[in-house]
Amino acid sequence: MKCCVMFASFAVLIAGCQAELSTTSEESTAQASPVAFNVEGAPTVAFSVPDMMCEESCVVQVKKALSSEPGVKDVQVDYEAKRATVAVDREQFDAERAIATLVDYQFTNSQLVADE
Repeated sequence: MKCCVMFASFAVLIAGCQAELSTTSEESTAQASPVAFNVEGAPTVAFSVPDMMCEESCVVQVKKALSSEPGVKDVQVDYEAKRATVAVDREQFDAERAIATLVDYQFTNSQLVADE
């Protein structure tokens, strides 16, 4: 009898955990949405950042470095392409200074790709 009660309790526990996991998975899928870049339509400048070696921390560091520059409105980093696109206020933004900042963050081979 004890064995049956323990088995039933274990089965209820597992079923409850599985139901909770599937709900959480559905909720996170429903909340995922693409991030909009440069919704203001500001001019953009692109940088090649070939020194990005890790997706999580390098992307964060490139975004942090470029976001700290005067005149930056938005930053989008594409790890696969090793490229950062920056929406800027042309009157305040200095691309050479941004490259120097990337170099300070150890992205030493960074360079300006294009003014878009």
